[in-house]
Amino acid sequence: MSFKIKKVSANSLEVNLLSDELHKDLELIYGKGLIENFKEENEQMLVFFVAYDEAENAVACGALKHFSHTTAEIKRMYVKPDYRGRGISKIILTRLEEEAKELNYNRLVLETGLKQPEAMSLYRKFGYSPLKCYGRHVNDPDSRCFEKMIN
Repeated sequence: MSFKIKKVSANSLEVNLLSDELHKDLELIYGKGLIENFKEENEQMLVFFVAYDEAENAVACGALKHFSHTTAEIKRMYVKPDYRGRGISKIILTRLEEEAKELNYNRLVLETGLKQPEAMSLYRKFGYSPLKCYGRHVNDPDSRCFEKMIN
């Protein structure tokens, strides 16, 4: 099966649906009721990429957010459960890295969680290194942060 990756608006139906699914997924994993609502923060994203299957169903997403003048943050990495294990996250992560370079960022950061070993494995395979957690993640024992120089 092949997938198309498209740049889409943060307000698109696909982004809203995938963000809602991601939110529910994280609540199931962490179950603390502390996962923020993504809709407001989605408006701050520089770019969203959505992956579509051959039937044009939105099946995965990822986004970039401005972090500092040299750094962008990877956000909203999500693949619907039925589509996991097919390499879609690798395609989206590659596109996000390419986009960050085009936007003249030279570093990427991200936060994931201790209970998401597949995500941590993906980032390590892509050359991301552990980073001391930042922002609201500093005191969260479940948070794991990573960084990668891209230029």
